[in-house]
Amino acid sequence: MVRPMIPLSPADDAAPETSAGTDTRDDALDTLRDWMVSGLGCVAGRREFLRNRYYIAPVATPDDVRRAFTGFVEALEARRTVAGLFVATRPDGGMLPPEPVATAIRRMADLMSVLTTRPPEVLVDGGQLNRAIELTCPVTNRRLLFDDFDAVAFCPAAADPGDPLYDPMMAAPVICANLNSDVYAFSMFTRDLCLQAHDCEVFEIADHRTRRALFARASELWQRFAERTVRNYVSITDTGLCPTYLDTDRHHWYASHQDPAFAEMRKELYRHDMPVLYTGRILRRWIAWFEGGDAAEEAHFEPSALTPAGCPVHGVGRS
Repeated sequence: MVRPMIPLSPADDAAPETSAGTDTRDDALDTLRDWMVSGLGCVAGRREFLRNRYYIAPVATPDDVRRAFTGFVEALEARRTVAGLFVATRPDGGMLPPEPVATAIRRMADLMSVLTTRPPEVLVDGGQLNRAIELTCPVTNRRLLFDDFDAVAFCPAAADPGDPLYDPMMAAPVICANLNSDVYAFSMFTRDLCLQAHDCEVFEIADHRTRRALFARASELWQRFAERTVRNYVSITDTGLCPTYLDTDRHHWYASHQDPAFAEMRKELYRHDMPVLYTGRILRRWIAWFEGGDAAEEAHFEPSALTPAGCPVHGVGRS
């Protein structure tokens, strides 16, 4: 039975039913919900879940994935969601039995490959599953193509030190793929701050200084979220088996996987940029829209020194 994509809230006491009357609150989704509340290390992801803005799609077939993706885009358009999880289940929605990381990510790649031209064997070996989605920007209120919606596979066995692909940062209690855009998530976060502080949309703020102060605050908090996220994962990782750490200058984080590869069949150390190195570029684009290009050029934020995804740093030591 094809199950509908549903918003999975932290306190869903009246879960929807399928047309056949089967309760969609099966073991897989209940397990995932408990983990999202108490076990998820990603600070921004847990925040979105607690705000009921994480869309969860049980999928057992590629057709399920196609339908779920359509529903996900519709939810993005309506601003009911910021990110989504495609959860691999049995046809009845139940949890799949335990399996090694290599088997689990192949299963997920077989399902998710319908959303890309890349075959499953490429996705499991460092390939990227990327979708560009046109949405109304939560900050500028204009239509933009958000080209960084990337899917990444997760599975339970990634938390097992005995698995050759051990990496707790890639672990979840169910086999699944997360799909989100960092730029869109940061945009929605900035909008949230504006509504909370000024009770209006960002594009309704008339004073440039007020808007810039909002942008700076959003950037600062986004960096803090990222730092806490990395530290959360370091705390649950055997870093002797899976090096994971944050630079002392907080400009880069290091992990034994390539972000945003869908999955990988070998573990190598990669360096990734922290928000302090890329949010300034986003803020300057917003300022250019509201104030003009000259104002954006004069804006002072942390300089961008972007490290391309996939830049390996084998054998790097801790700074």
